[in-house]
Amino acid sequence: MFCNLAAMAQQPVQAQKSPTQVQQQHTRPANQKTPAEKMKSKPWNWKRQFFQNMTTRYNYYFHANLQLQGILAGVNRERQENYSEFLPFYPYSAESLNLNQSDLDSVITRASIAIQIHDARGKWIDDCYLLIGKAYYYKADWENADKTFAFINMNFAPKKKDEYKTVVGQSKNSQLSIATREKRKGVVGKMKHKSARNDAFLWQAKSYLEQGKYDDAQSLLNILSEDPYYPKRLHGSLAEMQAFRLYKQERYLESIEPLKVAIKDTDDKIQRARMQYILGQIYDYNKQPDSALVAFRDVLSFHPDPLMDFHARLEIAKNNILAEGGSLEESLAALEKMLKKENFIPYRDVIYFTMAEIAMPEDEARAEEFLQRSLKEPSDNTVQKAVTYYTLANMRYDDRNYAAAKKYYDSAAAVMPNDFSAAEIINARKDVLNEVDANIALIHQEDSLQAIAAMDPSSRNIFLEKRASEMKAEAKRKAALFGRENNSFYVPPSAEVTQQRLMNSNPLYAQQNGGQGNVNGSMGDWYFYNPVTKSSGLQEFKRRWGNRPLVDNWRRSAAAGIGTNARMPGDLSALDSVEAQLLSRNMEALPADSITVELLSKNLPLTPELLQQSKQKQMNAGFDLGKLYHDKLENLPEAIKAYDTLLIKFPEHPRKPEILYSLYVWNDQASNTQAAERYKNQLLKDYGATEFARAIRGVKFENVDDQNNKAALALYDSAYINYLSGNYDIVLQNKKAADSLYQKYPHQAQFEILNSMALAKLGDEAGAKAALEAVIQKYTADDEIIAKAQSLLNVMNHKQELVDYLSGLQVQNTDDKTRKVDENINIVYPWQRPDPKLVDSTQLQKAKDSLQNITPEPPPKPKTPYKLKGDDLTAANPHFVVLSFNRVEKAMIDKGVAQFSKYNAEKHAGEGIEVSSFVLTPTDIMLIFRLFPNEEAALKYWGEVQKEAPKSIIPHINPKDYSIFIISRENFILLNTSKDLQGYKEFFESNYELN
Repeated sequence: MFCNLAAMAQQPVQAQKSPTQVQQQHTRPANQKTPAEKMKSKPWNWKRQFFQNMTTRYNYYFHANLQLQGILAGVNRERQENYSEFLPFYPYSAESLNLNQSDLDSVITRASIAIQIHDARGKWIDDCYLLIGKAYYYKADWENADKTFAFINMNFAPKKKDEYKTVVGQSKNSQLSIATREKRKGVVGKMKHKSARNDAFLWQAKSYLEQGKYDDAQSLLNILSEDPYYPKRLHGSLAEMQAFRLYKQERYLESIEPLKVAIKDTDDKIQRARMQYILGQIYDYNKQPDSALVAFRDVLSFHPDPLMDFHARLEIAKNNILAEGGSLEESLAALEKMLKKENFIPYRDVIYFTMAEIAMPEDEARAEEFLQRSLKEPSDNTVQKAVTYYTLANMRYDDRNYAAAKKYYDSAAAVMPNDFSAAEIINARKDVLNEVDANIALIHQEDSLQAIAAMDPSSRNIFLEKRASEMKAEAKRKAALFGRENNSFYVPPSAEVTQQRLMNSNPLYAQQNGGQGNVNGSMGDWYFYNPVTKSSGLQEFKRRWGNRPLVDNWRRSAAAGIGTNARMPGDLSALDSVEAQLLSRNMEALPADSITVELLSKNLPLTPELLQQSKQKQMNAGFDLGKLYHDKLENLPEAIKAYDTLLIKFPEHPRKPEILYSLYVWNDQASNTQAAERYKNQLLKDYGATEFARAIRGVKFENVDDQNNKAALALYDSAYINYLSGNYDIVLQNKKAADSLYQKYPHQAQFEILNSMALAKLGDEAGAKAALEAVIQKYTADDEIIAKAQSLLNVMNHKQELVDYLSGLQVQNTDDKTRKVDENINIVYPWQRPDPKLVDSTQLQKAKDSLQNITPEPPPKPKTPYKLKGDDLTAANPHFVVLSFNRVEKAMIDKGVAQFSKYNAEKHAGEGIEVSSFVLTPTDIMLIFRLFPNEEAALKYWGEVQKEAPKSIIPHINPKDYSIFIISRENFILLNTSKDLQGYKEFFESNYELN
């Protein structure tokens, strides 16, 4: 990889096959040469050079490059940008392009043919290889893309005439250079062919970034930025790639400076406008309205596409309010003028949304009016509709108006694209509110059915006859509205009808299925047999209508669900809830004339058994409703109200002890002291023998908490002690009891891990693995829990290799007859060995017996000559700050890198402090902060992070799990050589004041 390019300097290049050679080796005999290979023996005179370069460039490279640019232009036209969030750095994501693979394969084929039939000494051969690498990149075929770019680097590296092999890298004034030097002075020099190898370096870095290999990309880009021979024409592209790296890692403040350089020096005008817009977004995100205002105004000077121009004007209006001298009314007036302009008519929905955004902080009612106007504007912009619905839903959700919020979340989910940034939140809240709405609807339905059933028979019949007449009239009205025959509910067409319609619309269908059809028709003439037109049509459909399910009458039903109150005749949600319940068992192809009093009476709870079933439904729904309000919506008042209502209606609820306990805890959390005390006393008095009473008996009122109740903690503590004692069955019993009694409780994740360990101890390895995998899936936000579970899972998956590894340790007798383990062993995990040694059971048992009485002899403590360099702390002496972890956990290390990078971007922007992980030994992992010019600067930063790390940077990591110190460059070299980390820590503590 290019992160090791410094080590590759002055090394000869090994023979490497090109991508085209790999493709061709199975398609022709081994002794048959390609035209390119045959031409190597011919003289490379000016005539051959001229014709070979011309035909390679204009007959093959030109057309392949033109085809690739056309593919990308099509993607740019079809993409809908979401300007309400950070734009992607490029107008595409390589992994989500969904490009036609055959089109990209065609680019690869054209370029490969050019390489195979033309002289390899031609100037445009490396450009053809670069095209192949780009095509693989856009296919997200990272392996072949990396191989192609590496091939260009190795095989087209500059070579002196007297050198037999190419040397990658050279030293120039103590600087490493890996670039191909370009002589471009004067008019003739600028017209010369440019080396594609220099471009391939940037594409290699780009490929690394798409794969998340940030360290590899940073290493390569750092070398190129210091390379004295890297061509000036690519300095803008190099800055662009540096900005892309930082932007992709969400290090926005750090990306500002390289963005400015890239905007100034990059040749691509479209990308320059995009980067300028992103720069404005970064300033806006970091509350710098004056800088954002300037950046968005500069976007207009690039004359971008109409949509970006439009959004830049919106951002100018928004930031004008916050900038010095701006006002709300001034910005709204500017937006009102945009509404009147003809060229902005297609974007009126976005203008109204922007007006709502800037009005929201001062006048929420006015903002909602603008949002409603945005929805009324006719538009094909489904992304904007999703954003508007989502904003309205959040407003109603924050107001605790869940019924209205549910409707808006449903609408947002219906129109949002798959990659919508808030899709996860929308779906989660929609599902919760659907549960709440279903429980409320069920309670009301059962109330209505019970009320009807409680009527005297004559009054009930009169009521049902009236309702049946109303339902018949409504059904007829809707049938006429939608053109249905026989006044019946909609029935989907049968398979025979569907087949006949298909045969009528497509004669080829009849021909292929044995019928009579148009035998002269060409398969390629029908729209759905042409993959290009079909794909184009699908993209256009998604652009206009969003992601819609494949159902009958999608357009009518979707429009009804969003824009009007009309419904399909078969959709009972348009009927009264009582009618829906009455017809729930009798709706299949139900004609309107079939709605009778007898039919409506079937689902009424007219017997004691049915009445009890109806009440049980209400009790269950009421109990679930209270839990939903508290656990998922975090709405204490509504949760308390739901359970109070439930106890008033059903004073003998079968789960009354748990309801009383919940009311006690919730009122305590809401500071309703008297109500909490009342429910507590009632629980202790009437249900003193229950687990809920035992959980609060003897515990002070203010110390009891639903999330940290003492009973669950007692069960966990008991399970832990029994695990240590070898009583694994009791661990399983306690876990089962905790799950049955409490929905959530303290140390629940740790309890589940302890449960999996007990299962493993009892021999149920499959159950233990399943439990650990469930923990990983359940606690996705808890990095520490995931790391622990994954570590245990890795050990279980490699149990046999670990046993074999331990059995293979060599045991030796020393002169004093004691035994010790041979320490001359590489510390490598057993499952990382390509070919682990297996031993028989006899040898394994002997090894286990011999290890029982081992008394390891401690190794001699290394003495490393660490030293200080003078007393002047400001003298030029490069230093590092090091954070050393006391235990190795990948999740913890990755989290540390991310958090410190974010901290440096916010607190030390522009100082160039970089943080990366460093492996001293397999058990000593560090974070290196570099580079500080002298000891004083390093000490200042060390003192700062020493205080801030446990408070705000990495508060989730126990301070006992790491230590922070500074080290000079000379001492770091000694440390890396001796691996004596403990020795340096002692040296640091004895020579620096740590107060």
